[in-house]
Amino acid sequence: MSKSITYKKVIIIGGGIGGLATANLLQKAGFDVHVYEKNNYLGGRAGQLKIKGFTYDTGPSWYLMPAVFQQYFSLFDIDVTKELEISRLDPAYKVFFESHDPIVIHGDIKKDAQQFESVEQGAGQRLETYVTEGDEIYQMAIKHFLYTNFTDIRDLANKEVLASTGRMAKLLLTPIHSRVKKFVTAKPLQQILEYPMVFLGTSPFKAPAMYSLMSALDFKEGVYYPKKGMYSIIELMIKTGKKLGVTYTLNSDVTQITHTNGTATGIRVNKKNVPADIVISNADLHHTETNLLDLPARSYPESFWQSKESGISALLLYIGVKGSLPQLEHHNLLVVDKWKENFKDIYDNKKIPGSASVYVSRTTATDPKTAPKGHENLFVLIPLPTDVHITKVAQKKLADRFIGQIADAIGAPNLKNTIVSLETFGPDDFKDRFYSWEGTALGMSHLLKQSAMWRIPNKSKKLKNLFYVGATTVPGIGLPMCLISAQLVYKRIIGSKRGGPVTEIKEI
Repeated sequence: MSKSITYKKVIIIGGGIGGLATANLLQKAGFDVHVYEKNNYLGGRAGQLKIKGFTYDTGPSWYLMPAVFQQYFSLFDIDVTKELEISRLDPAYKVFFESHDPIVIHGDIKKDAQQFESVEQGAGQRLETYVTEGDEIYQMAIKHFLYTNFTDIRDLANKEVLASTGRMAKLLLTPIHSRVKKFVTAKPLQQILEYPMVFLGTSPFKAPAMYSLMSALDFKEGVYYPKKGMYSIIELMIKTGKKLGVTYTLNSDVTQITHTNGTATGIRVNKKNVPADIVISNADLHHTETNLLDLPARSYPESFWQSKESGISALLLYIGVKGSLPQLEHHNLLVVDKWKENFKDIYDNKKIPGSASVYVSRTTATDPKTAPKGHENLFVLIPLPTDVHITKVAQKKLADRFIGQIADAIGAPNLKNTIVSLETFGPDDFKDRFYSWEGTALGMSHLLKQSAMWRIPNKSKKLKNLFYVGATTVPGIGLPMCLISAQLVYKRIIGSKRGGPVTEIKEI
């Protein structure tokens, strides 16, 4: 623990999972932590919507990397697996195709290898090899690249990292599609291995092959689910924070980070100046830099942002259906034949696709209580380009089109007529509710130039006590990454430069 710490009061802007996780760490360490949230609820994108007897997780719906959750909550003597009654899903997910029968993925490499083998001779063994190699990359990432601020050369100048330099360089410089097609040639199998790139805000034709580690999560670690839904993670965060003494203030839109002589002095919120010794922004980083800071305090000029890619936006649908849809599993991917063209429309042409590869969650497959009796609960994510304007009326028209696509894909021709509730959330909603840069749904995409040590650091270059946390900084997108991001900020503040997970929180 650094002996030079003189800070005590911490203000965190934004109550997303990154902000909540950071608040708990610092409060336990002895800081006086205050979280200011613009909206009337905590959790950010990981919110909850209740309407007409249906309950929806509004954003993240995949519980992956369970060890990261377990490690974080263990710092507060909480066994999150028991506390939230986490269970493994089998099937893990189901994939629907336009020109092939559906394929069910179990998250069991032996079972899934048989599935691959039934589609393409030799693909079963090659899947096992691909997943084994992906797991090696994943284990190295956990040990050396995720839990680090890249401030200590010893984290990278060790035997394991140095020995794999050539291999890692190749993986970083090769698009994942180029790697996948060396293992499987059947298009449906390629699509299964490449779809996770959507959840990293990028395209398989651009994302570096090191993200083949995502398949180790699907096929080896498995896909999990908390008994009471994803929002129960946020509820446990808040419960932990309140017990520790964190202060939460809702409906409080921070409009400025105040500063003097290279030091952040606090924030302006609700037309008042509130002082702080440390300021941490869990808000969108582009918003923080360009709206909360004046020009002298900004770390990055406008030209910097013009060189970055904001990722994808999305149209989210929260659908209540009367009747049953047994052909759907808890998680479902619906992919189109025009795979490459679909990604090109979204990422390059900035064009709303005529049909798209979409994600559908049926939480009632696992928890019937998320819908009234005799009904189904569907959450749909339709990837869209960023920086597009879609009115609420246009959202409804788009929703109608894509619901038709889903109905055709899953063989439910009467789907539209059984819908009893429909809510939409589009690119402009991401901007309005989260001040999301260009309406990005996830955060800055995981291209090579925006990954690992090339991602925007979590510390201001201009203000010595201003830090950033969440999906727009290191290490990146996703709930597990935000938990790690919180630990990276904690280590910055206490002066710990070495990589690796936090093992103990000591009072300052």
